[in-house]
Amino acid sequence: MAHGAPDYTTQIQVKIVQAQPGDERAAGGVGNYNGILAPPQLLVTWTVDDGYVGELKEILIISDNYAATQVTITIAGVPWCTDWNPTSAMPIIFEDLRLAAGETVLVQCGSIGAVLIDVDGIIVAKEAVI
Repeated sequence: MAHGAPDYTTQIQVKIVQAQPGDERAAGGVGNYNGILAPPQLLVTWTVDDGYVGELKEILIISDNYAATQVTITIAGVPWCTDWNPTSAMPIIFEDLRLAAGETVLVQCGSIGAVLIDVDGIIVAKEAVI
């Protein structure tokens, strides 16, 4: 019997390695669209750098005219929402959605009815060394 365990058991040692501050960095982006063009117009984009894994935390959309704003969000080539009309400032929480190197988060917007809109988009993310 090893260390108080029955003979038919195996002792395993586990070492927990905490990420070091130098292993991670802030990522994401900030963008603005001001205009009257119909969607899709680029608002903000973020691509995970080579040698890193990305974690998408949050996307925030803020507009001066939500009734005339239409938003499309694409994550790693997959449409997450299309032709969405937010009704207020909307933080979209993803927590720790992991993305591989080279994958992109794309946020597009546009005006419905050629009405002037001013839209801010923020992608909150981090990248960690693979």
